[in-house]
Amino acid sequence: MSRRAAGRKSKAIGSDEETEQLLSTERNSFPDSLASFCIVFDRDDDEESGNVKSSMTKKIRQPIIDKLRAADLLVRETVSIARDEVFVLVSASEKRQKQVAEVMGTRGLLKLRLRQQDLDGREETNEGAWTPFKQYLQPFYEYSSEGTLFSSAQQLQILEFIINDEDERAMGPQLIPKENILPGNTALDQLAKNQVIKQCFRLHRERSRDWLEQRWVWQWRRAQPIEAIREYFGTKIALYFVWLGYYTTMLWIPAICGFILFLSNIYSHVVTGSMDNPWVPLYCSFITVWAVVFVSGWKRVEKTYQHEWDTLTFEDEEEDRKEFIQNPYTRERMHDYKNEVVRYPGIRASRCSLEKHSAVPFCSGGMHLHSNCDSSGLSSVGKAIGGCCQATSILVFNKIYQYVLSVLTDFENWQTETQYEDATIAKDFCFKIVNAYFACFFVAFVQNNMLIYGVDMHCPEWHCMPELAGTLAAVFILQLTIAQFMEVGLPIMKNRVRIFLKERAAKSYEVQSDEVENALVMSPEEKESKLDKYSGVFEEYQEMVIQFGYVTLFAAAFPLTAALSLMNNLVEIRTDAYKLLKGVQRPATKVAADIGTWQVILDIISTCCILTNCALVGFTSHGLFFYFPDMTPVERVWITVICEHCLLIFKAVLDAILNDPPKEALEAYERRCYLRDQVLAECQYLQPEESDGPFYTDDEGEPFYGK
Repeated sequence: MSRRAAGRKSKAIGSDEETEQLLSTERNSFPDSLASFCIVFDRDDDEESGNVKSSMTKKIRQPIIDKLRAADLLVRETVSIARDEVFVLVSASEKRQKQVAEVMGTRGLLKLRLRQQDLDGREETNEGAWTPFKQYLQPFYEYSSEGTLFSSAQQLQILEFIINDEDERAMGPQLIPKENILPGNTALDQLAKNQVIKQCFRLHRERSRDWLEQRWVWQWRRAQPIEAIREYFGTKIALYFVWLGYYTTMLWIPAICGFILFLSNIYSHVVTGSMDNPWVPLYCSFITVWAVVFVSGWKRVEKTYQHEWDTLTFEDEEEDRKEFIQNPYTRERMHDYKNEVVRYPGIRASRCSLEKHSAVPFCSGGMHLHSNCDSSGLSSVGKAIGGCCQATSILVFNKIYQYVLSVLTDFENWQTETQYEDATIAKDFCFKIVNAYFACFFVAFVQNNMLIYGVDMHCPEWHCMPELAGTLAAVFILQLTIAQFMEVGLPIMKNRVRIFLKERAAKSYEVQSDEVENALVMSPEEKESKLDKYSGVFEEYQEMVIQFGYVTLFAAAFPLTAALSLMNNLVEIRTDAYKLLKGVQRPATKVAADIGTWQVILDIISTCCILTNCALVGFTSHGLFFYFPDMTPVERVWITVICEHCLLIFKAVLDAILNDPPKEALEAYERRCYLRDQVLAECQYLQPEESDGPFYTDDEGEPFYGK
């Protein structure tokens, strides 16, 4: 359809009766292969009563719909069951997608895999090299697992590229004059800021979502469909689930060993009255080695996926954050496209001072709470209550600091999203490592050695392992339970309450008897509009990394920590997947080369794990006496220091050995690049002449370039 014909059609649609007809006849008018983007508008009483000419919402909405249709986009409208909102669903035909995808390919924003065949001529899935999209190479591209050339996530990227007028060659709808858009904002951002639209979001693709739900959420024996997750959500979310799956798989060994040690502790307690036994030092040594192997092994897995997904140079190509551009100190430089480096002395230097002053009262509060709830005179029930209070205080302080954290990081004005996230993670860890592990550290290494608020709080018989086991168990189990409820249960409950209130409001309208059944059926787009936006993988990583610290830092105190973490993570993978598919709006596709500063934090925890476990065995536990019954206090210190140095040397050697990417992944990457270069060289004659002007579409839907 030509632009002029599309404009005539858009002007012909305007009456309320025709909108009602759209509700019944166009609901399934879009092919299932096309992804949709939804824009939500308000609908006033005049429009509901049929007085379209005096309806302000109609006058605001209709020009935008006309522009979308004139830009050769497919548009349909639906009305909410309460008749107070209009959902405008936007899609692009396959021809339109190809035209814009080529523009995005020239800017490195859209890449597809080339087909790859084995020696017998059979096609190998997910083995081809990545290359920017070119229309003349279409026969050589591998189709997505959804059966289309572009996955639904890529189609949504193309739609947003068109709607936001990010390149004049895409011939977008120009919903708002560019001079009226603030630097860093897109057209949709500006419309939402101006309250022209209520919200906009990406619609889930029902068939793909149902397939993922069956093969991912409800499958317990199969491996996660990582490639399908990457296609549907992007590499950043897929990389999180790769890491979580790797961590969960690695937990099987310490879970089994920890369960055996737990049974040994119970047997020892029944026979001797003490949980100390010869297996405690061995388990501590094992868990430190396991932590080092886990962290070093993940580096190799991560580099494998960097080569497989071609994200090696992503951080060099990353664009600036909207908040960085709109900052008053950087707007002029970014808006005028100047290249000089601008520094802001004092902003980031003040970060340490702010962090220190914000963390001190939290630490003091935790110490005071622990001193009241964990004194030696309390019963076991009192100890459990003290542990629960400590766990609750940890969660409360975490929420408080989350707000402080966002303020501090925003104040620093980082340029890219990766830099912003790395700074957030670093500050978050500085607080969380104290807040989360303070109670256990206090019991293990402080309680016997100093007065707290003038009170002697030493452990019974100066043996703190039972105290540490109770504290760690209470804090860890309660945090797991509350975190699962807050992460999954609360968003689902909020969503159901919103839908219930909306349906109840709809029932209050006077509807004709033959329309009641259809009027009270909430459309998929309306259901998704009531969902929360996805907050990202930051909190997911945060929860798992803190859990990793509980598993490794105080391993022998509560050996069931690894087994409980394993069971939690088996459920966590499914609950996180369900939340992404059914609990939140579809997130934007984002790219990530690695897990960022979380890798550095895992390295720090694995190093601290060596120190804390050696100190635990050497000074808190009595396990060394099973091997050296006649050792003196000085010999005890020397044995502890020697073991700690040996483990640190082992970690340094292993890091050096496993620092390079796997040989197989590197060879496969080089082979893919070689075959890609061959294909591009052989198809060079198919490439049309390049032009810097915008392209237009002829009556057959093919692009041509011109002024």
